[in-house]
Amino acid sequence: MSKEFCQVIISATSEKEAKLISKILIKRKLIAGSLIIKGPSIYWWQDEIVEKMYYNVHAYSLLSKKKEIISEVEKIHQDQVPVISFSKIDGNKSFLEWIKKYVN
Repeated sequence: MSKEFCQVIISATSEKEAKLISKILIKRKLIAGSLIIKGPSIYWWQDEIVEKMYYNVHAYSLLSKKKEIISEVEKIHQDQVPVISFSKIDGNKSFLEWIKKYVN
């Protein structure tokens, strides 16, 4: 059962972009919900070190929605290479049932 559930972490360049990504994925029933967290980011881009504020969308879904989530985020995202990572999760029964109820 636990192998089908995942947490998706999606980077966003602004709070507005993070909210838009969350709302679109929720409306399309690709995620059950999300948590948006702001923080500094330091990374390599085009052979330079960049420091920038980013927003991370922590979303909860099913692994079967991976391709659809990636496709939707890439349509919206301003970065050429957005972070869209998937981690398998397990949890309490009511949490997993909540995910299953809202992701189709």
